[in-house]
Amino acid sequence: MSLSAEQLATLAEVLAAAPAGNPLPAVRQALPGMAVTRCDPEDMRGEQAFGQAAGFLLYLVDAASHCWRIVDQPEQASGVVIARVPAVAAASAPAALAGEA
Repeated sequence: MSLSAEQLATLAEVLAAAPAGNPLPAVRQALPGMAVTRCDPEDMRGEQAFGQAAGFLLYLVDAASHCWRIVDQPEQASGVVIARVPAVAAASAPAALAGEA
């Protein structure tokens, strides 16, 4: 499975419109079948985020096997890990995804 540009744009839109707190229910409703989880940004230290949307860092993952692995191409990804951007790190975060307001 791969993630399409349309799915990534939908993800950005949903994150921008999601209520404060946990955005996962809204993401799962809008993108059924996409593997998605969230974590603390510290859990992703040493990994390069694919992009940013609505105050979240987005890490693409290949979730096809038992252990997820971080990937850098949507064509290799079947899901996403979402980590809220710490306020002090927002200035150095990756570029926003297309479709984010």
